[in-house]
Amino acid sequence: MKKIIQVLGPTGIGKSSVAIRLAEGMAGEIISADSMQVYKDFDIGTDKIKPPDRKNIPHHLVDILSDCSQFNASMFLEKSFEISEVIIARGKVPVVCGGTALYLKIMIKGIFPENKEKRVSRETLNRIVDRQGLLCLWNKLNQVDPEYAQKIGKNDRIRIVRAMEIFYNNGVPPTELFRKTQTPFKDYEFIRVGLNMDREKLYTRIEKRVDDMIDRGLLEEVVRLRETYGPGCPPFKSVGYKEILMYLDREDLCFEDAVDLIKQHSRNFAKRQLSWFRQEKDIEWFDPDRFVDIENYVLRRLK
Repeated sequence: MKKIIQVLGPTGIGKSSVAIRLAEGMAGEIISADSMQVYKDFDIGTDKIKPPDRKNIPHHLVDILSDCSQFNASMFLEKSFEISEVIIARGKVPVVCGGTALYLKIMIKGIFPENKEKRVSRETLNRIVDRQGLLCLWNKLNQVDPEYAQKIGKNDRIRIVRAMEIFYNNGVPPTELFRKTQTPFKDYEFIRVGLNMDREKLYTRIEKRVDDMIDRGLLEEVVRLRETYGPGCPPFKSVGYKEILMYLDREDLCFEDAVDLIKQHSRNFAKRQLSWFRQEKDIEWFDPDRFVDIENYVLRRLK
């Protein structure tokens, strides 16, 4: 069976460093599972590894979009599979590295076949919720798919809106479509390495990482990129970029407070990532500073 490594964990934990060391030791190539690093020129705020620090190891799915087109989970699944097949054909090991939990999960669980033509947009459904209330949309979901409606409850706005988007654009209840979920990685064995550490230590690393981004010129990067691409480019919605945009657009927000917001939102993001990953039962967890243990585990699984 083909084998593929996933290095995952919260923001700021040091995933890239571990992935590069693993790839160095076992002739690997890295596939980025970061939804924002696909965008060219958005470097500091996404904390991309600089080319000289990549140790001549190929990094895939980094800087592949030079416009503001939307990149999504379906595109990631298709491209990551194609790249993995090429890497293995070269006799090397794919090392997937990133914190976009959905991307990592769908490689294993798959994604359901969805109609790409959107008759009803998510934005339209959100406007309906704003006007008529969430319960109105949940009641409609309960009519077309009572099984899923009862499962997610009446207060989960994101899942209710997504479920009705699926229904209106595909003509079938979400539960029926979910049963058709499939992954091209069905012939792969996943070696999942999770990175975690003491919470306070992690928060200290996150805050230092933010300070480093500021020192490297995050403010100047945002000013330059907004002028080039406009504020509607997808990366500007991510932590780091959105707070700097707030600072540039609001007179009541000073720069120091914007930086504090980046740190706070980064800590919150890390908590959400860990909550998501802990639902997965096939992840082996390590402190990133104990690399020998990580390497021994991966080598044992590869054999």
